Amino acid sequence: MHRTLVPLFALSLAACTASVSNLDDLSTDGDACDPRGRTVRGTALDLQFESVTPHVNQDMFFAVTVGKERSIEAMLVLSTLDDPDLHLIVPKLLPEGPSELAFWADSMPKGFNPIREDGGPVDHQWTRPVCPNGKLTFTHTTPFQSVQNAVSTGAIFDFQVPTELRRKELFGTFHMWLTVTLLDDNDNSKEVQTRAFYRWSPLVAPGKGQAVPEQRAAPTHLQVGGNALGEPRGAIDTLSLYHIQFVIDVDKSGGLTGGDFVCNYNRQRAPDAMVWTFTPDLSQCDSPAGFDVKAFAK
Repeated sequence: MHRTLVPLFALSLAACTASVSNLDDLSTDGDACDPRGRTVRGTALDLQFESVTPHVNQDMFFAVTVGKERSIEAMLVLSTLDDPDLHLIVPKLLPEGPSELAFWADSMPKGFNPIREDGGPVDHQWTRPVCPNGKLTFTHTTPFQSVQNAVSTGAIFDFQVPTELRRKELFGTFHMWLTVTLLDDNDNSKEVQTRAFYRWSPLVAPGKGQAVPEQRAAPTHLQVGGNALGEPRGAIDTLSLYHIQFVIDVDKSGGLTGGDFVCNYNRQRAPDAMVWTFTPDLSQCDSPAGFDVKAFAK
């Protein structure tokens, strides 16, 4: 394993509300979650949003950070937030031990805009500690915290959307997600930790009684890294092996099932470069009966 420098859905019975008093110190609300124990590497992030209405249809970017130096151990992208009360479970995302989730919502102007010197926000930004069991409940609130100054020295993951899939009909109809999971150096059949996660959502009505906006053009690529915290790098360990999975949620269940379009690419080695441009082979994808991904139309 090589790094270029030094180092970035089911309702729960209980949720952890975390608060932070000092961004350099990890603290949790003991009345809301059990702060005891230590997170095991590969624990799922169990993220519950509550009333994040102002950011519906906006992209949101996340980084899992550790330590006072705020080393980025994993990154994820929501493109876009389609539910103000979204419950999202990202498998195997968390590193060992305590971690924080730094995240921001991309409003206008587009792209990362840091908090101004006077403390006024442009893009809303927050940092919250993750509970030892991986749970975090977030209610849209102020004050905002600057998410800058985290350190990422891994590689960006850039998934090239095949030309056959670059169609508005597909991306305007289905949720899709991409997971890039690090494999064990000694046992390549063992998944260690998800380092990059991307979830695509069609646009929705931003509020009750409002119309659904015109859907976006299909993306040419799905990028994780270089788009979070104003940090130009990513969370991929170069030269390591990964399992890459791309899913189109055909049956609209919200989770992986036999009714989905699924592509699996195992034992993929990350190059010794700061951007891993991955071009998928659709022959390695399984399609559910009656669904032709290359000919789908609403």
